[in-house]
Amino acid sequence: MRAALNYGPNDTRVEDIPEPVPGLGEVKVKIAYCGICGSDPDIYDGTFGLLKAPWWPKPPFQTGHEASGVIEELGTGLLGDWKVGQRVAMNFRKYCGACYYCRNKMEQFCENVKSYEAGFAEHAVYSESCLYALPDDVSMERGAMLEPVTIAVHAVDLGNIAPGKTVAISGAGTIGLLVMQVAIRAGAARVFVSDPMPEKREMAMKLGADWTVDPLSEDMVSVGRAHTDGRGFDTVFECSGKLSAAEQCIHLADKDGTVVWAGSYPEEVAFPIHPYYMFANELTVRSTILAPFVFPRALKLLSKLDLEPMITDIVPLEDIAKALARRKTSTAIKILVQP
Repeated sequence: MRAALNYGPNDTRVEDIPEPVPGLGEVKVKIAYCGICGSDPDIYDGTFGLLKAPWWPKPPFQTGHEASGVIEELGTGLLGDWKVGQRVAMNFRKYCGACYYCRNKMEQFCENVKSYEAGFAEHAVYSESCLYALPDDVSMERGAMLEPVTIAVHAVDLGNIAPGKTVAISGAGTIGLLVMQVAIRAGAARVFVSDPMPEKREMAMKLGADWTVDPLSEDMVSVGRAHTDGRGFDTVFECSGKLSAAEQCIHLADKDGTVVWAGSYPEEVAFPIHPYYMFANELTVRSTILAPFVFPRALKLLSKLDLEPMITDIVPLEDIAKALARRKTSTAIKILVQP
């Protein structure tokens, strides 16, 4: 089968490799679509912080974790009533359920996690615990958005949003626009979005934003506070992965506000946080990595959110290296790879 393999920074190749065989408790899925996550270009060019983790596979390795597809082969010992031909979307991590973190409702930090990150391929094997059957009214394209929707739902959970609250979002990429839609459904009354690309600001307005700003031509904090009588926002989400924006978001929050860092940031860089400012304004800063126990809720939202406008490109698997290389500078929002 054809699959994308990462051989190192800026060296992703599509090659023929053996088809995977499902084992105990696993199924093989024919991949329909796999989305390019914001972390994938960082993996591609070698800047992703987790590449240094001791558990990260050595090159060449497969990637791709936002996938949908059709079950084509069943392994042994399955507990669920899965069927060949069934349409599914997948989580890419199997949690042990037995370690300290799994037992304390923090499965995202599972000490024995098994990764099934191999969606940029014609076929992939997953644990049945990673599978979610797609409802009839959810397309395969929408199904490939399940994992990023879980990230948005988890971020909004952390954001302390209640009906009538105000929300600011830095970054109108996939996660930022999904956070915006979920926040509005959670009761956000006014939403302010910052992004340097006019196409993405236009998309934010189309999907429900009240105001947008270009942070390269105007000061995001000053403009945002002007829209809130100088107070700032109840909840601020940083979804761009830009370090400067992560710092600005602290000053965009109102007193007793919550800031959620939902981007992926370089490991080597930092910025100063002033304890007095945090103390005087009673601010809460949270961060997200993955989305524990959220997939069933996110699945119910797949038919409700406005996802099609966000899928701006569908590219063949053979062109994945080109898509990854241009992802950071393109106006594309969600790129789906079709094997």
